Amino acid sequence: MLQIKKTFKDKSPIIYVVGTPIGNLSDFSPRAVETLKTVTKIYCEDTRTSKKLLDHFQIKNHLVSLHKFNELEKVSELSFDLKQGKDVAIITDAGVPCVSDPGAKVLNCLMNSEINFAICPINCGPAFIHAQIMSGFEAKGLEFLGFLDKKPQQLKNQFLNLTNLTDKLVIFYESVHRIQTTINILSALFAKNCQVAVVREITKLNEEIIVGDLKEVSAYINSPEFVQKGEFCVVLDKNLQPQSNAATSVDYLKLLDELILQGVSRKEAVKEIAKKYGLNKNELYQKSLNFLAKT
Repeated sequence: MLQIKKTFKDKSPIIYVVGTPIGNLSDFSPRAVETLKTVTKIYCEDTRTSKKLLDHFQIKNHLVSLHKFNELEKVSELSFDLKQGKDVAIITDAGVPCVSDPGAKVLNCLMNSEINFAICPINCGPAFIHAQIMSGFEAKGLEFLGFLDKKPQQLKNQFLNLTNLTDKLVIFYESVHRIQTTINILSALFAKNCQVAVVREITKLNEEIIVGDLKEVSAYINSPEFVQKGEFCVVLDKNLQPQSNAATSVDYLKLLDELILQGVSRKEAVKEIAKKYGLNKNELYQKSLNFLAKT
């Protein structure tokens, strides 16, 4: 089911995932302190360890234990909080929740529920870690690709060469000018039920996350509702499966015909489809002429 969440513009409750200092308490940001002061309650790995952190920053709030042995048991309590419209926080003893530490299981369960809420990471390092947490996907590791190759064929090869990713997330950055093309390429290469999260404008006022299967997300990103502005980070869920060539590959010539029937010239139709799906414009044009000659 497609989910679109605007963290700071929706009125839905928020789960703040707050990274804590791994050693030096001075690394804790003012925003993290203020957040832990204002949420309804704080779910933490060890109440004794977290109390020391809270006492140091004069944070007086209710602590609830959330560790690897009771994580799934706490889903119902967190669900109740969110249904009541309460903002809560998740912290661990040191470092970032959901990255080796507890948190990912409970977020994954909640993301697959019908509860409307947002996930907001704070003090969690680089953008790709924020995106991983916001996706709600759960895996044992991740493959971070940075910015991808700009040439469509090399980009396709880069995706198809991903191996041994049975329980890994794939995360990469993408520009505003290429996000539609890249998602369309992914939709053409991988099974439509593969899950993907597209995160826009991380930590900014217009922060937004789009989560769903490739078919749903591709359709939304090619629709007028999609806001094509800002900086993007894409998260592909584990068990990414290439689609079979025989079954669901994109019929580019059919798409061309549909545009031509709408009054678009063949040249402009080829240009549009080639850009949308990262194809070679000249090759597509020649294939369309060859197909036309056979009909």
